[in-house]
Amino acid sequence: MRVVPVLPMISSKNRGFTLIEVMMAILILMVGMLGLLQAINLALEVNLRNQLREEAVNVGERVMNEMRGKGFDNISVASTPTDTYTYPVYQIPSKIRGTSRTYSVSRRSTVLSSVNSLPVTKQLEVLVNWTYKGVSYENRVKAPISIAR
Repeated sequence: MRVVPVLPMISSKNRGFTLIEVMMAILILMVGMLGLLQAINLALEVNLRNQLREEAVNVGERVMNEMRGKGFDNISVASTPTDTYTYPVYQIPSKIRGTSRTYSVSRRSTVLSSVNSLPVTKQLEVLVNWTYKGVSYENRVKAPISIAR
């Protein structure tokens, strides 16, 4: 006796995915991918803003260290003890992610205390400004310095 294998009958309803099902699956995947791309775009923008701020902090610290390195008596102060001496504003170029950025640096010094009309404590201030996407940002660094008289 010979056994003939019986093949299951495939009905016309179970032959695979229909075109509409495939298109709906693609549409759902595209919506998910667009959300993911938007999140990546936002993360890149926040990262760039943080890099700009970090560079401004570095510029401010570098300028502050240059001012402190001059020596106490070589730091200019205003003619009257209560006034603030403002140095000329200058620009510092920087390159972040292959694009040029410019930081505006302003410096000030103020006499905090004096003995026999000679300053013994001065406050140094460095203000670094930059603009990103039309919004202005600033980083301020302050440091008091003293000398024994």
